[in-house]
Amino acid sequence: MTASDPQIRSAITQVAADWYAAHRAGPLAEAERAAFLAWLKASPIHIEEYLGVAALERTLAAATDDPPMSMAALVEMARGDATGVVVDIAGPSVRYEPPRARPAHHLWRPIAATACVSIAGICVLWVVRGGDGFGAAKTYRTGHGEQRAWPLPDGSTLHVNTDTAVTVRFSKAERMVEVDHGQVAVEVAHDARRTFRVHAGSTDAVAVGTDFDVYRRPDATLISVVTGQVAVSVGKFVPSHTNPAGLPSGLRVGPGQQVKVIAGVLPSAAEPTDLRETTAWLERKIVFDQRPLGAVADEFNRYNDIPFMIDDPALRDVTISGAFNAADTDSFAAFLESLDGVRVERLPTRFAVSSSHRKPGSAMRRT
Repeated sequence: MTASDPQIRSAITQVAADWYAAHRAGPLAEAERAAFLAWLKASPIHIEEYLGVAALERTLAAATDDPPMSMAALVEMARGDATGVVVDIAGPSVRYEPPRARPAHHLWRPIAATACVSIAGICVLWVVRGGDGFGAAKTYRTGHGEQRAWPLPDGSTLHVNTDTAVTVRFSKAERMVEVDHGQVAVEVAHDARRTFRVHAGSTDAVAVGTDFDVYRRPDATLISVVTGQVAVSVGKFVPSHTNPAGLPSGLRVGPGQQVKVIAGVLPSAAEPTDLRETTAWLERKIVFDQRPLGAVADEFNRYNDIPFMIDDPALRDVTISGAFNAADTDSFAAFLESLDGVRVERLPTRFAVSSSHRKPGSAMRRT
């Protein structure tokens, strides 16, 4: 029997009608969503039948919850999406429940021609994406003071801090995030088949089921691990398949530890780090404990247009402690004014911070 056999075609239509009704019913479990996509891409006939059922309501958008898209827009979407084989016309995750009533096969035939352009569009997408769609790159950027979070196709989450640019590439072998500049934090979804690698300059950090932070500064790259384990290496990345976790050789970094790579040189061991300070930016905060005033001021300047300028090297070395909203420069300026020996001049383009009669060696804290 062939796919043109009326009984087989009718059975396919029946399944398509079930899926269409399911998508109209509400959210679907991830496993059922994956089953739908697997069924959809198994044959162009499945796509044709599904779109034919959708045509009963005169628009594919009714099934997808997406606005109508031109052929050029569909192709552009395919080129920018490296997550799968065929465009997910189901839209957001949906829950499948058997429909109470199913449309008869003959009802949509007179109007099936309205779906031809959509069918052709999906076929074009299939060709553009080369079957698997692996290797396509997507760039994520934030401006000065901006922070964003994006879900990645594998279920991981990418948090992007201020003034950051990263490029994400997924392949059959690995998931790779390349940090051009700035800072990211990733919540890595476990995938036994593919490692998750963050590349920043000469530094690589590879993780499995891990939350970690990568900050590529002009003078160094900092890798801080929140949960799980990361293997940090420099130079040419050569994965190893001899260890059970699938991690490459390199310096192993565990929870609450940090590695600072300077000029492409990997230290001999990781160091403890205060995760409250390291991850505070995810809540748009700046937290510091016995940190030099100059470093804290520089951190505020990452997020705000009016900077704190401190020219006195001795004043920059004074240690302070506190916690602030990253955008609350007024509160930080008031805090500095309350410190012994510190003067703050509020100018239109900057906060000029200078010393007056500070007591030598004093440490300052805000609680």
